[in-house]
Amino acid sequence: MVVSAGFAGLVTARELQREGHRVTVFEKANNVGGTWLYDSRVETALLGLDLNREIVYSSIYRSLTVDLPRQIMGFSDYPFVAKEGGDPRHFPSHEEVLRFLQDFARDFGLIRFEHEVVRVERVDEESLMDC
Repeated sequence: MVVSAGFAGLVTARELQREGHRVTVFEKANNVGGTWLYDSRVETALLGLDLNREIVYSSIYRSLTVDLPRQIMGFSDYPFVAKEGGDPRHFPSHEEVLRFLQDFARDFGLIRFEHEVVRVERVDEESLMDC
């Protein structure tokens, strides 16, 4: 089990799968991307001063451009290349990063959306054999 379908969760799930493990990714949202999933509601809560606002878990803002070149953000077997009709810059927009993650998730599967994990606990291996 991997919690969250952000950058780290997706690549972790893929690597676990490559090692022969059965993997499921649980994602609270209805899309992949984690912090790269932009939500315009974050723009209305400048500095978080309105205590009555709806809490939006995103640090992305509308005009964000990545501070790493796409060549570094990709994986050795799944490069982050510019796609036709996409952002061709070496330092792409957050929309382009999200598209990369969506493509990656689609190609590797494994995700259960709208599943919030509220508790995780360790179990011994013997009890797993009984499942």
